Amino acid sequence: MPEIVEETSRSRWETLLGRASRPALQQSWAYGEAVRAQGHRARRFLLYEGGDPVALLQLAERRLPFGLHVGLVIRGPAPLDASEDGPPDPATVEAVRRAFGRGLLLWTPDHTGGLCGEERRRVMTGASTGFLDLGRSPAELEARLHGKWRNMLRRAREAKLGVREPAGGRLLEWLIDTNERHRKRIGYRGPSPDFYRTLAQASHARRDLLVLVACEGSEPVAGVWMQRHGRAATYLVGATTPRGRELRAHHLLLFEAMLRLRERGVAVLDLGGIDTVGAPGVARFKLGTGCEVVTFAGTWLLPSFGVPRARTAAAAPPARPAAALTRGGAVPR
Repeated sequence: MPEIVEETSRSRWETLLGRASRPALQQSWAYGEAVRAQGHRARRFLLYEGGDPVALLQLAERRLPFGLHVGLVIRGPAPLDASEDGPPDPATVEAVRRAFGRGLLLWTPDHTGGLCGEERRRVMTGASTGFLDLGRSPAELEARLHGKWRNMLRRAREAKLGVREPAGGRLLEWLIDTNERHRKRIGYRGPSPDFYRTLAQASHARRDLLVLVACEGSEPVAGVWMQRHGRAATYLVGATTPRGRELRAHHLLLFEAMLRLRERGVAVLDLGGIDTVGAPGVARFKLGTGCEVVTFAGTWLLPSFGVPRARTAAAAPPARPAAALTRGGAVPR
């Protein structure tokens, strides 16, 4: 069974996350801070084998009466070796259960793997998303667009929209507020404006946030927010006005975001969910990028009644040399 240690150092967490090949937004430190501000507790674990860290896992915990608590793991653990990217093995699942303690654990992994068992059952089917490989050249990225998508991109370019990249301030607030008005009008569930604001405050502005706003003159007409986490990024928020929709501004913004993320060393972009039933128009837009569609394993309920708690980082096994920890590293609509 791997050894598991609770981590408290942000710099160490982010350095290790930079080694993961396709880490999820929900495993980033800034996401944990946003969750914590909503009344949950963010718990961060490092898994060791032979004294070396091999994976990290973040979960959100809510305390219940009588000493019980509920934990939620979304798309973890993140393996630190690309060759080990796969389902959590039974030993890892058991180690996390023991570290979590007494309560109920809801686990939404990329792959099922070690979650299967007599005491565990799936309580929700898996969602789908699209991944874009940003390791391709700009010409290749554009060539992989569906024909209609490329035509819409050409129309947006001909509109001569200005594209601004705010690190915060008025345009970021415009994007959050416009997205929230759309959410209420359509009636879909999603993070609150306070969650987004906390996430922005907890992020390294120029490293983790890529906010692009298309303007016609001085008037914003559409915006996107890409959140970076290690070598990956997630399409977190997209909002538009009727005028932005008419000008196909979102096609311009998404493709520009792909190019800017690529230039900054991001290897893969998670398009933030594809729902062909609940949001078919958005799904068609994302599928038009030529992305790889992946369906996750669903959410599993794991009763957890272990008593032992994870040790703190101060008692961690000897770490690898600093040079090894940074190998391959760069610092979610």
